[in-house]
Amino acid sequence: MLEKGWNPKLPVDTLKKDLVDIHPTASSLKLLLDKVRHHENQSMTDAFEYSRQKWDKSHKTPEFKVGDLILVSTLSFD
Repeated sequence: MLEKGWNPKLPVDTLKKDLVDIHPTASSLKLLLDKVRHHENQSMTDAFEYSRQKWDKSHKTPEFKVGDLILVSTLSFD
C-alpha cells in the first residue's frame, strides 16, 4: 500500500481516545502506531517532493509555433 503511494484509513484510526485508557498497553501501542503513521506520511511527502524536483529539473516544455509539423500518436484515441 505504502509503496504504491496509497495511504489507507486503518482500524487504528477509529480508536476512541477514552477507550485507549482501558489498558496501558493499548495506549502505548496507539502512540507507537501514531508515530509510525506520522513517519510514513512524512516519508511519502518527501518522496513525492523529491520526484517532483527531479522531474522539474529535467523536463523541458516543448515550444510549438504555428505551422510546425508534429507527430500525434492515435493509440490512446479510443
